[in-house]
This record gives sequence, structure tokens and C-alpha cells, in this order.
Amino acid sequence: MSRIYDALKKLEAEGRKGGTNGSGNGTNGSGGNGHGNGRKGWRPWPFRRGAKDKAAPTTINFELGPEVEEAYQRLGTNLLVSPGQPATDHPKLLGVVASRHGEGATTTAGVFASILVRRRGGRVVVVEGNMRSPSFETAFGVKPAPGLAELIQGQASLTEVAQATSVAKLFAIAAGNCSVQCAALFDSPGLPAAFAQLRENFDFVIVDLPPVNVYGDALIVGPQLDAAIIVIEADATRVPDIERARRTLERCGVRFVGSVLNRQRNYIPAFIEEML
Repeated sequence: MSRIYDALKKLEAEGRKGGTNGSGNGTNGSGGNGHGNGRKGWRPWPFRRGAKDKAAPTTINFELGPEVEEAYQRLGTNLLVSPGQPATDHPKLLGVVASRHGEGATTTAGVFASILVRRRGGRVVVVEGNMRSPSFETAFGVKPAPGLAELIQGQASLTEVAQATSVAKLFAIAAGNCSVQCAALFDSPGLPAAFAQLRENFDFVIVDLPPVNVYGDALIVGPQLDAAIIVIEADATRVPDIERARRTLERCGVRFVGSVLNRQRNYIPAFIEEML
């Protein structure tokens, strides 16, 4: 036991010296779950977090570690390969939603979209449906406008709003400048028309929705999508909040096809975990 204790103390000292600015990530669905680790240099997490503000917009890092890659691949398999379902009959318009702010829905949407690009080789677009706290300018490095608001209102074309990202064949549509209330914008005939254009021109459309327990926008947009994924922050999101979000969306007709357990940490050092 003394050797294990000495090793743990050494590992703790190295962690203090090098910092602990990493967070874990995993997905949880019918195909299993994955997990990451909070110690720097172990299992990389694709989210460059600001040091001061946990919920601050950050740039998405598409360089995934092997365990994160595998976790997202399992999520893709759950979505694309369903028992008894034809290969072509999969959700094409997919929403990504969380119960509250800061759970990583935007990053999950972006990383999962990049996985779909590499897996299917088609054109994929990520749409910023969160008009309340837009972050695509930082997350994807795109212009904040024109965006979804202008597309819905007929003030800009799809070609004008769909911007290229650092990943080939992956596009991003920012929120844009909304001149009316969000509920009025999403409840207008322009939203179904915009989704029809997206469905026709892209192989997959991933919509980043606002937190369902904070705003009612997802209740309007969600039923017009084929399915949704819910994002849960490990060690932070309360189970009643998750259940409330899920029940609320399901009552509105939203179909869930998976979940993401985000920033999951493994507090057991790797050399001890291998012995368990």
C-alpha cells in the first residue's frame, strides 16, 4: 500500500504543477457509454474552457482523443444503425438540447457533426437555434450574421448564411440578428420553410437548441425536427432537471434517440484502474 500511496502523492504533485484544465467527455445511449478524465494529459476533451467563466463561449477543438472519438462514434451508430430500420431511414434534422446553460450542447453539436462528416462523407450543417446566448462566432469562428433569423425572415439566402468551418464539408449557420421575439420568429411560417431548404441541401442538419428548462424556444422548434439528443453534465446536472426537460419535450412530440454524458471525470488513476 505504501507504494500506491507514494505513487498517488507523486501524481497529485504533478497535477498541481501542470494544472488540471481538462474535462472529460462521454456519450451514453443504447450502444453503451464512454468516459474521460479531469487530469491534464490523460483523456482529452474537445472543449477549450475559459479559466474564469465556466459557461463562457469557447472554440471547439475537433482534435479528439481516442476514447472521446469512440464515444461519439457509438452515438453515431445508435443514430444511424437502428434495428429494423432501413439504412436510409435515419433522422436527418437532429436537435441537441440541454436542461440548462453551460452543459456543452454547442460543443456536442459541433463535434458530433464533424463525426457525421467523416463517417458518411456528405455535407453537414450545424444551426444555431439558441438566439438567447449565441456563441457560434467563437465556437466555429464564423460571422454572427446573417444567420438563421435572416433565413427564416427571407432576408438572406441559404448560400449567404451557411458558412464554411475549419472542417471540410462542415458548415455553420449562426443565429443572426433577430428583430422580433424569439417565440414569434420560431412560430412563423418561415421556420418550416427554412428547415425544408436545409433538409434538401444537406445530408444532416444539427440544430443547437436553447436550454429547455430556461426558455420555451425548444418546445416550438423541437417538434419540427426528426429527433433530439439530450446533453447532461456529469456531477452537475440534477436528475429531476433532466427528467423535467425530457418529459416537457416528449409531451410536445420530440423523439429522443440518445443522450450525452458530458465532462465525466474518472477520479481513479489509470494504473489503479487497470488493476480493478
